[in-house]
Amino acid sequence: MKGQAILLTVAGIGVTLALLLGASWLGPAGAMFNLLTPVAAAYLGMRFGPAAAGVVVTVVCLLLLQLAPLSSLAAYLALFGTGSLLLPVLLRRQFPWDRAVLYSALGATAAMLALLTAAVVIDGADVTAVISKLVQSEVDQALQIYRDSGFNESQLKEMQGVVEQIGQFIQQTFYGLFLAGVLAIQLLSLLFLQWLKKEYYQISGAPFARWRLPAFLVWGLIAAGFAMLAPVVPLSLVGRNLLAMLLPLYFLQGLAVVSSFLQRKKYPPVIKGMIYLLVFVLNPLPLIITGVGLFDLWIDFRRPRKKDI
Repeated sequence: MKGQAILLTVAGIGVTLALLLGASWLGPAGAMFNLLTPVAAAYLGMRFGPAAAGVVVTVVCLLLLQLAPLSSLAAYLALFGTGSLLLPVLLRRQFPWDRAVLYSALGATAAMLALLTAAVVIDGADVTAVISKLVQSEVDQALQIYRDSGFNESQLKEMQGVVEQIGQFIQQTFYGLFLAGVLAIQLLSLLFLQWLKKEYYQISGAPFARWRLPAFLVWGLIAAGFAMLAPVVPLSLVGRNLLAMLLPLYFLQGLAVVSSFLQRKKYPPVIKGMIYLLVFVLNPLPLIITGVGLFDLWIDFRRPRKKDI
């Protein structure tokens, strides 16, 4: 067992690096693999304990110091490394999966704030300038990937305008988008941990098809909507960040409703997979599913309906 743990840990380090650097190797398509970066460390942490996950994260950090700029190391720790350590620890302690994901995301956010504070102290700039610098670095990297992918000048010019608009939006809603992004990454890791668990470990918590948000959270969504419409810029920015955090949660609840519906239907797995894919990529389905998640608070779409005789 010890030899197997060592072998899988070494493999986990290689897989983590490959996924982390996949965007620069594979172009735009590699960004999707990038989201799976924490899975290997989290799986090793679930199967063999926190030490195995710690070895993966530590070695990857040391290698990043040699292979990539310091900003890449900071991004890895904030987006992937911290969560891949916390999530298996919490799940092994029998925290329900939703709380484990939330606490892991909050831990990653705390790590991000600590790194931002360190950057402010070192550079002597304010937080806004540091965030702007980080976002601009990502924008430049994205544009370089498109250049390396063979886009012509007209396509690059058009893409540059789109990427810069996205960068401006990210700057305005950085904190909300960061927490929402980390939550999404942790949920994706949880999905793979559930798929890989076999007899090695157990994951506690309600089945996803029956999962729902606390009812009081809707007041935060309503307050965020009013704040975003306020003529005061700081208040409007707070509203935008709150919406960026809360709307994905209601989309997730809408997915739980979809999952409950599909469980009652005897569709082949391929058809169910296609339905889930369409929910994510086909407009305006993501918006509709978010609405379903919100109105599930009052309508309860998952309650069995009586058939008329």
